[in-house]
Amino acid sequence: MKTVGGSLKKKKDESNIDLTPMLDVVFILLIFFVVTASFLKENAMDIEGQDPNNNPPPPSNDTPKNILIQIDSRNQLFFNQERIDISAVRARVASARAENPAASVIIRPDKQSSANFLVETMDSARAAGVTTISVME
Repeated sequence: MKTVGGSLKKKKDESNIDLTPMLDVVFILLIFFVVTASFLKENAMDIEGQDPNNNPPPPSNDTPKNILIQIDSRNQLFFNQERIDISAVRARVASARAENPAASVIIRPDKQSSANFLVETMDSARAAGVTTISVME
């Protein structure tokens, strides 16, 4: 725009953004999320104190002891850390199962042991009446 003196006058752009509606929406969303949020009630664990007479807790017979058979890299068997022969596996497993019928057999072969020896050991354990045999790495 030209004015009488030949100079240009700039018109100031005075646009104001009204933030009130936006703040209203934000507060409404905040109220919505607070109202609809589900808060979990934390449960505390019941912890029993130590027995004043210092008696040890009674042994629990609920947990079955598993039967561990290990095979080393030279195909030697260890029944609960005692070296045994493959022919003794059936008798040892049968006697351990007589003491604890719920026990399962866990066989832990070495990576260099023979797969045939592992299968023979599993067959001997099955011959003793075990139905649950696990092989660990």
